[in-house]
Amino acid sequence: MSGAAVVARWLVVYGAFLVAALPIARLLFPSAPDDGAGLAIPIATVVVTMVAFYVGQFSFGPWTALVGVAALVALGAVGHRLARRRGLADYDWNRVAGAFAVFAVGFGFVLALRSMDPVMSGWGGEKFLHTGLLNAVLRAEALPPEDMWYAGRPVRYYYGLPVFNAVVAFLTDTSVKYVHNVALAGYFGTLVVGAYSLCGWITRDRGYSRRLGGALGVFFVAFAGNAVTIVRFALGQLPRDLAVKWGRAAFNLNRSDYPQILFEQSSLSTWGWWDTRYVVEGTLQEFPLYSFVKADMHGHTVTTGFLVLSAALAYAYVQAPATARKRRAGLLFGGLGAVAGYFGVTNTWSLPSAVGMAWLAVVYAGPHPATLVPGNAGDRLQSVAPAGESRRSLVLAEAWRTVLAAVVAAGVGVVGYALASPFLLASVPPNEGIGLFPPRTTAAGVLLIYGALLALFATYLFTRRTGIEDSDATAVAKALGAVALVVGVGALAGDLGAIVVLLPVVAGAWLAMRVRASAGFEAMLVVGGVGLVLAMELVHAKVHPFELARWNTTLKVAIQGWVFCGLAAGPIAAMLATDVRDAAPSLADLRDRGATTGAAAVSVVLVVVLVSSSLFAPLVVATDIVGPYQDGEDPSLDGYEDHRAAHPQQVAAIEWFEDEVSATQSVLWMERETGTPPFVEKPGLSRGWQNPVSTLTGLPTVAGWFHETGYRGDAPYYQRVDDVGIIYETTDDRSRAVLLDKHDVQYVWVGPLEREEYDVAALGDDPGIEAVYANDAVTVYEVDHGELVDHAAA
Repeated sequence: MSGAAVVARWLVVYGAFLVAALPIARLLFPSAPDDGAGLAIPIATVVVTMVAFYVGQFSFGPWTALVGVAALVALGAVGHRLARRRGLADYDWNRVAGAFAVFAVGFGFVLALRSMDPVMSGWGGEKFLHTGLLNAVLRAEALPPEDMWYAGRPVRYYYGLPVFNAVVAFLTDTSVKYVHNVALAGYFGTLVVGAYSLCGWITRDRGYSRRLGGALGVFFVAFAGNAVTIVRFALGQLPRDLAVKWGRAAFNLNRSDYPQILFEQSSLSTWGWWDTRYVVEGTLQEFPLYSFVKADMHGHTVTTGFLVLSAALAYAYVQAPATARKRRAGLLFGGLGAVAGYFGVTNTWSLPSAVGMAWLAVVYAGPHPATLVPGNAGDRLQSVAPAGESRRSLVLAEAWRTVLAAVVAAGVGVVGYALASPFLLASVPPNEGIGLFPPRTTAAGVLLIYGALLALFATYLFTRRTGIEDSDATAVAKALGAVALVVGVGALAGDLGAIVVLLPVVAGAWLAMRVRASAGFEAMLVVGGVGLVLAMELVHAKVHPFELARWNTTLKVAIQGWVFCGLAAGPIAAMLATDVRDAAPSLADLRDRGATTGAAAVSVVLVVVLVSSSLFAPLVVATDIVGPYQDGEDPSLDGYEDHRAAHPQQVAAIEWFEDEVSATQSVLWMERETGTPPFVEKPGLSRGWQNPVSTLTGLPTVAGWFHETGYRGDAPYYQRVDDVGIIYETTDDRSRAVLLDKHDVQYVWVGPLEREEYDVAALGDDPGIEAVYANDAVTVYEVDHGELVDHAAA
C-alpha cells in the first residue's frame, strides 16, 4: 500500500471517529460554538484506547480493535438519543466539517515534516523504543506485552499509546513501517483542532471574535516557540567577544562545546532546532512544536491534545449552573476522571494535571463546592465558613472553598487511578516518589524560555485592572516599573529568581480569577499553566536518571505548562488586539499623547510577543521541509526505508527471522504476526543501530537498550548483559547451555554488531545449536532445548 493510501485511510478513520463521538461531545459541551466537534476526536480516542486497554488485558488483537470501535459507536448512539431528548441533536454540519478541516491542517503539517525524514532512527531520541513497543503490542495476545528488550517479562513502560496506534493500524490495514509517522500526525491534528475549538469558545464567550481567538490559540499552543531563539539570533549581532560574555545564560551549562554552539545557533545558515530545549542546566524544557518535530512517540508529546480536553471539561463545569448538580458531578468524575485514567495508561505525568484542572474549576466556578453534595450535608459544609462582609470572613470562606475543591479534585484523582490501575499497579516504571526543592532556575533562565508568554500575561493582568482606553502615561509607567522591579529582584535572587518572577503572575492571575469581573476562564488557565512551571522549581519526581534531579520532571511537565499557557494566550491576545483596535484614538485625539499611551504600550507588547514566539516554526519549515525538498529528497512515510538501504543484509535476515517464527492471525482484512520466541542479540549499551532485530520485529531479546536500567534497575540488567557476553564468547558449551536454558533462548543472532563486540565462539559446534539461516552479514542459530538438557545431564 502506498503512503498516500495510508494517509487517506487514516483520515477516513479519524473522520468516522469524529462523527461517532459528536453526540457525546454535544452533550458534554452544549454551548460550544462548533457543537463540540473540535473535541470529538480526543473523546473518541479516549474511549477506544481505554476499551482496547481493558479488553486487551484478556485478549488483544484485531477483534479488540472492533470491540473498541463498537463501544464508541454504542456510546455515540446513546449520546445521540440523549441529545435528541434535550434538543441538542441539531448538529451544524458546516462547523463539523470546519473542525475536521482544522484537524486535517495539523495532520498535514506533521506529515510534511515526517515525509522529509521518516526514518525510525535510533539516534537523537527514542524512536527505536517506541517502534519496538508498537511491534511488541502488535504481537501480543494479551496486555501487557512481553518486553522486546527484556525477554520473559512484561513491559514496564506506557503501552497505552501503542495500543491505540495498533487499533488504528488494524482498522486501516497499515504496515508497521508507516504507523509511527501517520499516528504522530493524528495526535498533532488532535492538539490543533482542540486548541482552535476551546480558544475560540472562550473568546466568543468573552464577546470577541471566535475565529481570531481560535487561530491565536492554535498559534500559541501548537506553533509558537520559546523566546530563546530570537535571543540567540540577537546575540549573533553583537561583537563576538560580547556575545560570548553575555550569551552563556542562553545555553545549558551541560553543553561542553560553548561558545561554538553559540555561533551555530545565532546564524541562519547553521541554526538547528535540536538545541532549543537546552537552556537551563540539568533540564529539558520543551514546547509542543519542538516535541513533534523531534517526533518521538512520547506520552508527554502526543497526549498534549488531551490536556486541551481536560481544560474544555473544566470550562464546561464552570458554565454549568448550580442547580445542575448531577451534570457538574458527571463532568468532574465521569469526564475529567476518564481523562485522568487515560493519562494513567499513556502518560502518568499528566494525570495530576487533569486533577489540577478539576481543582481550579471547582474553585473558580460560581457554585460553591459544597453544592456537589446533596441535601443537608451540602448545606452544612457550606455553612462552615460562610462569606461575610468582613475581610476575615472573606478570607476564611475563600480558604474553605479552596480546601473543599481540593477534596473534590482528589476524588477525580481516585477515579483516574482506578481506571488506570491495571497499568499503575503492575507496569509503571519504578520511582522513589516526590522530592522537594530541587536545583532551581534563575530569572534569566525562566525569561529566556517563557518571557514572551509572561509579558503577555502581565499585560493582560494590567489591563484587567485598568482598561486600555483609561490608561494614561502615569499608569503605564507604574506598570513598567513594577515589572522591572520584579525582574530586577529576580535577577538578584540567584537560583530563586524564577520563583520571584513566576509567583507574582500566578498570584495576580488567581486574584483576577476570583475577584475581577473583567477576568474570565483564561485567568484560570494562566494559573494552571504558569503554576506548573512554578511547581518545577519546588518539587520533582525522583526517577531515573537519579543523578539529574529535574531531568525527567522538566521534560514531562514543561510541555504541559506550555499547553495551558497557550490556551490562555490565544484568547488573551485576541482580546488585547481587539481592545487596542477599539481604543485607537481618532485624529482629533492624537493631540492628546496620553490618550494613546495604553494602546501603544499594549501594541508593542503584542508585536514583541508574536515575533519572538513565531521564529521557531518558519525556521523548522525552512530547514526540515523546504531545504530537503530543494535538495531532491523524495517524500516518503516509510520509517524502515533508510534501514533497508543502510543495512540491506541485516534487514533481509530480520524479515526472514520474523517470517520464520511468526504465525499470522487474521480477522476480516486485518492481519498480524504473533509468536514471541526469546532470542539473543548484542545489548544496546548506547543509542543508534542497536538491538535492531528486537526493535523492528517486537520479538523479545535477553537484554536490549540500556533504557531497561530505568525500568528494572542496574544490577538485573547488567547481569543479563554479562550473560549475553558469555553466551557469545565462552568455549564451554555446557556454560552456554545453562544460560540459554536460563533465559529460554530459542534463537541466537550473530550479525555485524555481535562480531564487532564479541569474539564469537563456534556456536554451531555445540550440541543443540544449529545454523538455520545465513547470508554474508548474518547467521541465525536455532536452539534445541531437548538436546541442551541431554548434553548438560551427560
